Amino acid sequence: MDDAPRGLPAWRRFAVAPPPADGKPTLTIMIDDMGLSGVQTARAVALPAPMTLSWMPYAPHVTQQASNAAARGHETMLHMPMEAFGHMFPGPDSLRTWLPPETNLAYLRAALDAVPNAIGLNQHEGSVASLSVPLMDEVMGELKDRGLAFVDSLTIPHSVALRRAQAAGLPAVARDVFLDNDPNPAAIRARLAEAEAIARHYGHAIAIGHPRPATMDVLEHYLPTLAARGFVLWPVSATIAAENRIQLSEAPVH
Repeated sequence: MDDAPRGLPAWRRFAVAPPPADGKPTLTIMIDDMGLSGVQTARAVALPAPMTLSWMPYAPHVTQQASNAAARGHETMLHMPMEAFGHMFPGPDSLRTWLPPETNLAYLRAALDAVPNAIGLNQHEGSVASLSVPLMDEVMGELKDRGLAFVDSLTIPHSVALRRAQAAGLPAVARDVFLDNDPNPAAIRARLAEAEAIARHYGHAIAIGHPRPATMDVLEHYLPTLAARGFVLWPVSATIAAENRIQLSEAPVH
């Protein structure tokens, strides 16, 4: 995976080479919350590659778990816990608007170091953090220094995260669809149909789901039909390149 020239930014070096689109619309399916449930993590890793798997930094043996998934052809992201509305606990060492910048940066750096082959990160929770320009600028500054990318999970509609990433000059995108806010299998299939419609219209779409039993059930049946449906499964790095007009030899810009 790290065979690319060393002069490339880290997100390019760690990117998974995408299958050729050949003019077909592409779908990126990201699975968040990776590494906490052994059974469901294993099911996600067993899905057809290239999936994009976003790992919780405090998951047990997360570095090895992510490395094992990458060896099966999946792309790696960090799922960074961030402050949310209400009394929700996003996880240990979460980024919070009221913490000193040096504390947030220490948490962020430790999390990134725990998932060393990540192409970048997206937010876990973060409905408060994603509205904070100062906190998002701290995050984007660290990602910029490391040559990484950003995916805005859009856990709140008015997130400033994508805008701050773009202002920092990061390669960045926002997700299009959440697959499993409603865990009913019929609802998940409806969200996949929505992602397909977006991909047909714009050339590509990003759908985010979670390693939950119903989501895995649906994806295990759905993904083998993707080619017959006329779509190509892409890692998120290829979609980032396409949406930011970055020419990759493996991934022509739509």
